[in-house]
Amino acid sequence: MYSSMDNEMTDAMRELREQQEQFSTAFGKLDEVTASATSKDRAIKATVDGRGTLTGLEFNGQRWRDMAPKELTAKIVEVVADAQRQAATAVDEVMAGLTPNGVDLQELRENGPDLQAMLESALGETGRWSR
Repeated sequence: MYSSMDNEMTDAMRELREQQEQFSTAFGKLDEVTASATSKDRAIKATVDGRGTLTGLEFNGQRWRDMAPKELTAKIVEVVADAQRQAATAVDEVMAGLTPNGVDLQELRENGPDLQAMLESALGETGRWSR
């Protein structure tokens, strides 16, 4: 005869397997995320992957050849940053519903994990299993 603890463990394992499948699917989709941005004058186009890594940089027409180095650099930085923001938004959409309540992916990207909060949450969960 199963005890309620056995039932809870069985339910927890089933839930864990379901979450693993969801994460596996999401991570597969993350590998497909790309984003591109083009400068207002259409002279420069940048493409990044889901991690925000630059994967392509295109120079269109001849206008970019006449730009001062600082102007060209500024436009490149601008389009890369725009593409990275778009990729981050796409990643957020893929991960929606898979992150714990209260986790802000943008905040996590910018500042890293809040280890203190993670520890407190983990310790809070242990009380659920100790009887």
